[in-house]
Amino acid sequence: MQFLIRGLTRFIPRSGRAHVPDGGPAAQSRGQHGKASKSILLESSMYLYRYRKRPNFGDELNDYLWPRFIQAPMEIEPGSDDVLVGIGTLLNERLPALGRLHILGTGYGYGRLPTPDAMRRAKVHFVRGPLTAKALGINPALAISDPGILLHRTEDIDRKKDIDCAFMPHHSMHSDRMTSLCEKAGVHFVDPEAPCETVIDQIGRSRRLICSAMHGAITAEALRVPWMPVITNHEILENKWHDWAMSMQTDIHFRKLPTIWGHTQPSLRGRLASRLKASAFSRMLARMATSAHFQLGPDAILEERLRHIEEKLEAFNSHYSD
Repeated sequence: MQFLIRGLTRFIPRSGRAHVPDGGPAAQSRGQHGKASKSILLESSMYLYRYRKRPNFGDELNDYLWPRFIQAPMEIEPGSDDVLVGIGTLLNERLPALGRLHILGTGYGYGRLPTPDAMRRAKVHFVRGPLTAKALGINPALAISDPGILLHRTEDIDRKKDIDCAFMPHHSMHSDRMTSLCEKAGVHFVDPEAPCETVIDQIGRSRRLICSAMHGAITAEALRVPWMPVITNHEILENKWHDWAMSMQTDIHFRKLPTIWGHTQPSLRGRLASRLKASAFSRMLARMATSAHFQLGPDAILEERLRHIEEKLEAFNSHYSD
């Protein structure tokens, strides 16, 4: 069963419950022949567990996507008996200490493995990729992909292409200085802390995307925009990229850009080094923008991964609406 819900809007309050409008996937989902099947909203809610310390596109996708696909009302504060652990590298020792954990496309990569107690309370519906499945010691068949590819179902993939090449950095590298350097290179800057709708629109309007933000690449793959992965600083966890890429049967070959922080060192040597790195960054980014090293996986693999995710979500909704 596929979820055909392009253009749907949603309301996510800053506190309390997340809602989708009447007529959205929480009210009905459409089958292969276009017939609507009745769905029943859960009376009990789920706690949507995600990283919330600062805005970041990959984490914000949880609030953007799940109300479109999950029938259960969702809370942004703990207290519910059921916990949705979704998009992000969240499978570690910091998982919530209470509640039934529902793992939906999550990845492992930061910190230590989840505790035995957490795994006893967890229902693993699917994970981000084979490296996560191996780390958890679970069935490799559960390594489906990152739920971010569901954007292929919700978004217009035929937007007018008025951005030749865009660059989206890892959220830790976001700064006005980097924005300025992108402008000098003739490359559009995508702010990883901007609202989801803005980021999705700008990637969808791009002919090519250079990114050190993994969910920039995932969004580009979903919207069928060729992309190039780059390393911009030591905080980027390469294994999580490889985890997702393996789920899509592709390889990641990183290019490198100089690390550009928001502020320079006050010393003369620091200012000189910063100026040289900034010049190199713009020069290298401009060359990358016109290179032939962009990648995009086959449509068939994307569709296969989406079908597997949709089957898992259909089973999840069916079970929790009984």
